[in-house]
Amino acid sequence: MRKASAVDMIKESEEVSDTHPLLAHEVDEVIFNNAPVGICYVRKRILVRSNRRFEELFGYGEKELDNQSVRILYPSEEIFKSIWDKDRGYFKHNKNAFYITERPMIRKDGALIWCIISGNALDPEHPNQGAIWVLQDISDHKRLEEQLKANVSQLEMMVAERTAELTKHVDNLNIEIATRKKAEQLANESQRKYYTLFHMLPIGISITAQNGKILESNQGFNELVGEKREPLSTWQQISGDFFSPDGSKIPKSRLPWLTRDYQKDHINNIEVGMRLKKGKRRWLSVSSTTLPLQDQQVLVAAFSDITYRKKIEELERLRHAELTRLARINSTSEMGAALAHQMGQPLVSALNYLHGCRLRLDHVKGVEEISDSVCLAIKHLEQAGQILGRVRDFVSKHKPDKIPSDINELIHDAIVFLDFDIRRRNINLKQFLAPDLPLVPVCKIEILQVLFNLLKNGMEAVADMPEASRILAVSSEISSDRKSITVAVQDHGEGMVKGVAKQVFEPYFSTKPNGMGIGLTICRSIIDSHEGELTYSRAGKTGSIFRFTLPI
Repeated sequence: MRKASAVDMIKESEEVSDTHPLLAHEVDEVIFNNAPVGICYVRKRILVRSNRRFEELFGYGEKELDNQSVRILYPSEEIFKSIWDKDRGYFKHNKNAFYITERPMIRKDGALIWCIISGNALDPEHPNQGAIWVLQDISDHKRLEEQLKANVSQLEMMVAERTAELTKHVDNLNIEIATRKKAEQLANESQRKYYTLFHMLPIGISITAQNGKILESNQGFNELVGEKREPLSTWQQISGDFFSPDGSKIPKSRLPWLTRDYQKDHINNIEVGMRLKKGKRRWLSVSSTTLPLQDQQVLVAAFSDITYRKKIEELERLRHAELTRLARINSTSEMGAALAHQMGQPLVSALNYLHGCRLRLDHVKGVEEISDSVCLAIKHLEQAGQILGRVRDFVSKHKPDKIPSDINELIHDAIVFLDFDIRRRNINLKQFLAPDLPLVPVCKIEILQVLFNLLKNGMEAVADMPEASRILAVSSEISSDRKSITVAVQDHGEGMVKGVAKQVFEPYFSTKPNGMGIGLTICRSIIDSHEGELTYSRAGKTGSIFRFTLPI
């Protein structure tokens, strides 16, 4: 239910006055004077009467406001007129209406106060008779409201500033996130490039921690060290052995790029060798440096395969040794050529004298035996002349011109050249030469050197065998497509073990106690220069076969 207002109370008193006039007057005075709100009776904009609370509200003495214009309660003439113009005739046009509003008023001392003003006409039918107005001081409420508004405004400003700061912070955070995402994308792209480059480099790379664990290695590294299975985690997993250039073994725990007893943080181009599975050797050039990774120093090592370069260097040393040997041979050959030339004259003279003796003996009877002996002497002297001629041709300087030659004739010349050793060692030499072979474009002296070397090696292989097993065979045949000729030299010696056979063409490798290990290397080089191929294979359970092909 709505709380009874002062106006309602006054109306109730008027109802009482209809039946009890005396009582009604007393009730009116009690209500009017003790009301907790200001009450006034206004007629034609004149304060007819006001209660004590009303007078206290505006700072006036008792009855000081009676018969005063309500103008004195308004802050200014303009406000007074605007309110009058706006509210004039309100009760006339709004019968039984209850008027209520909030507006600023002024006290006697000039202080502004805010009031809730409510009123009602005494007689709705005759609004000119005046109205009862009730005023409540809401200044404290207004001050609190204004303060609250100011606080709200300040709070809104703070919220706006904070929101702006947060917005700026969020914008900066979004920029930072975008920058980090961009950096992360670049890092990921860089990592992908690094990973691709790391695993596609033609050299081996390993990254080793301080405790010796291999953190990462690329495929090139695994292939170089002969480990193509799962990635390596330690150096001890490598099955091959490392050795220094002087041939001494290097323990895996003391590999030069893993030790910390050197002053510098990096090493450059250290050469080490590896003995891989099945006896294969490989030479590596190693460079390494230390790099910081997270909270530790790691060692990055790069491995290059220099096996081919080492072979070239060995060939260079071989060529140098061969040139030195050839210089000695050249000196000997010059002496041999001079000796052959000097011996040629006496041989010719001896032959002439013997031919003269034989002619004279032909006319003498009973000396047939002497004549036969002279014929044999002539035959042997002619053979000696042929041998001296071949020696002179073999050791003389020649141009390496390739001319069409009969390979069987070259084989025959090589056999004649070695005939003395063959007979001295009681070697059974078998020849399986295909007839009517086409001529082959070769340097005769070089191919003769190859045949000489292969036959000599075969003779030495069977020299210590029982006499019945001293068998040496040489053969020639044309290929099925008639594009090449194959020459084979087979001995029935003890043969070579599997591991040794793979090294037979390597420079400086020899199965002979005093061998230089360059004969077969030179033979292969000669055959390669003729665009052919020199190979080795076992001849059954014992013996060896060396074959070389020459294109027609």
